[in-house]
Amino acid sequence: MSTRDAYRGVLAVPDARALIGASAASQLGDWLYNAALLGYVYDTTGSAGWVGAATICRLLPYVLLGPVGGVVADRYDRRKVLLAGDALRSLLMVVLAAVVAARGSVVIVVALTALASAAGTAERPASMALLPRLVGESKLGPANALLHTVQDLGVVAGPAVGAILLAVAPPEGAFLANAATFAASAVLVFTMHHRVSSVSRRVGDGVVAQLRHGVRTARGTPFIVPLFLVVAMAELTYGAQTVQLVVYGERELGLGPGGYGYLLSALGLGGVMSVAVNARLAASTKISTIVVVTGSLFCATQIVYAGTEIPAFALAITFLGGAGMVMCEVVVETALARVAPPDVLGRVMGVYDALSVAAMVAGAVLAPVLLAATSLRTSLAVLGSVAVLACVLSVRGLRGLDALSRQRLELLASRVSVLGQLPIAAGLPPVVLEQLAAAAQTCPLPPGVDVVVQGAPAHAFYAVVDGSVVVHRDDEEMARIGPGGFFGERGLLDRAPRNASVTTAEQSTLLRLDGDVLLDALQAAPALRSALDHSGRPASPPAEPGALVDDPTWVVA
Repeated sequence: MSTRDAYRGVLAVPDARALIGASAASQLGDWLYNAALLGYVYDTTGSAGWVGAATICRLLPYVLLGPVGGVVADRYDRRKVLLAGDALRSLLMVVLAAVVAARGSVVIVVALTALASAAGTAERPASMALLPRLVGESKLGPANALLHTVQDLGVVAGPAVGAILLAVAPPEGAFLANAATFAASAVLVFTMHHRVSSVSRRVGDGVVAQLRHGVRTARGTPFIVPLFLVVAMAELTYGAQTVQLVVYGERELGLGPGGYGYLLSALGLGGVMSVAVNARLAASTKISTIVVVTGSLFCATQIVYAGTEIPAFALAITFLGGAGMVMCEVVVETALARVAPPDVLGRVMGVYDALSVAAMVAGAVLAPVLLAATSLRTSLAVLGSVAVLACVLSVRGLRGLDALSRQRLELLASRVSVLGQLPIAAGLPPVVLEQLAAAAQTCPLPPGVDVVVQGAPAHAFYAVVDGSVVVHRDDEEMARIGPGGFFGERGLLDRAPRNASVTTAEQSTLLRLDGDVLLDALQAAPALRSALDHSGRPASPPAEPGALVDDPTWVVA
């Protein structure tokens, strides 16, 4: 499939199209109002220190509250989380515009900015965790690439639009425009039909307990930490360049005060142009090589800057570095969505965002210290060398990721094949089959295991891959189900106790699908509900509970 066809396939999914459009609107507004914010603060105070304070207060909530935003994204309906965040930020922007129009205190302006950032900490985790549910496994790479591309367009176009607004309208106009972008984002999210129920709170109902669980998962799941490390080095480099390239563009390249703007534009343009290859890179199984090479490419721009004074060459290197940075982030975020457990993906992405912003801030703090202690070229060479070395050393922690990716694709294909052969799957869209297959568990069971028990609460749906199971009620055998058969849907649809028991008759392999996942899929595929409703399962009065495999806390041994 060509890159263009891959992107068309993503945009053909209405909910994915709405989510990507909403992200584009909110990102455009964020970067649009950032220019107005810093301009207003500097005009009011005449202090570079206040400008720095405003920038820190805009970013710090993402560092401190990013993991909490991930908990919110996992704990509640992610669509509602996005709606609430957009509504709150739109309201705060209107208040901020009113304060600026009244020439209010800079302290109040900075405080409102921090509140707006805090209200947006759940947006990225919710979007990144929701996207796999909307597009399925095969479209996840192109979907992430599109999501990242529209965010990069916001980085490139936002400041330009903000500068135009500042030139033709009073300062509050930019804040009102940002409020409008959040409102537009909310409208697009509202059009989404996909409803995702809140995640089962098996780790405890408290936010703190779920936050700790998310951090432990990010730390303990193979490959997540080295993936975090590569992106952190890229963000550290980006943060350092926000300081270093201002000096470099004017002093070394001789481009004057606008030099940094030229370099920043080249960086953003490189990121946008990477859309031509991002879909294929994200779909590749050679993840470790791609991540390390692209991350190192961006970090190595520092070393090149230290050795050149030729403007055209520096701009070309900046363009390539911008492409490398975006390629790296797209592939890493796609890999995280595949290796992290779905029920904690929001929390993992919240930690990822917090660490990314923290690394960016660290780079912006570290660069001027090195500049003052050494020289521009030394600071460029030192920070670039350290970042590249860290990227290369992460290869060791990524060993096995490529093999795991291939195994995952093969396993997913086999699960799709099993589910696709079920009578109820006739006519289902491929994206729904992929969503169900990605969420399914393969359960190898010995003979004599009670999968569901008459009278117990219903928690999951099952398909028989091989072997057979016996359906019995009140010690009377009702039926035998072999490969291609299924059971467990009636209790889920009726929200009623199990009307019979099901026990493995021999060594068997089942696919287990959590009830919440199946019920969510019914919203995207009404034909599935119709097929399940006509599956012909008889009802019966409940008996004493006592489920084993069907218990929500059950896991494959």
